[in-house]
Amino acid sequence: MNRNLPNMVEISKTVHRTPAVAVADADERPAMRLGALRRTPAGAAAGLLGLAVLALTACASPSQLSNGRAIFLTGRDGSGVPISASPRPLFAYCAACHRTDGSGGVHFPGGVVSADLRHRALVTDQRHPYTLALLERAISTGIDNDGEPLDPVMPRWHMPPNDLHDVAAYVLTQLAP
Repeated sequence: MNRNLPNMVEISKTVHRTPAVAVADADERPAMRLGALRRTPAGAAAGLLGLAVLALTACASPSQLSNGRAIFLTGRDGSGVPISASPRPLFAYCAACHRTDGSGGVHFPGGVVSADLRHRALVTDQRHPYTLALLERAISTGIDNDGEPLDPVMPRWHMPPNDLHDVAAYVLTQLAP
């Protein structure tokens, strides 16, 4: 575990002590603002989701994130093995449609527009936020966070479970805002 990341238990205690703005104690580590949390179910859910993303980042090793980045940007895993899909994709890698920053917005014939994959679009602005498992499902089966099929232009990517996990973790934790 990365020693530079705050302890999740300490953050949780801080969030409950100071619900308006969660900040780690200055004498323990550099201040870390987790965002304005209100005493509402939605605020609590947003706070917990933020903690889950922090935990996911802490759990994903640099090599896993590097592998996920390689898959997203090139369509090949960290060893150079190409990722396959069905139907045959218009492009061989995620960033060709979703852009290198994940912002999407690429227009295709028939009026289809590639999705924004940044954290705000996948998590913050969703009624049912994407989790790692839901994003893995969307990538591999074409079923979205609400259980609905994605547009057929979105390929159903075939890759080993570790590669699927790595690319989903990369998308959820490294594409901002």
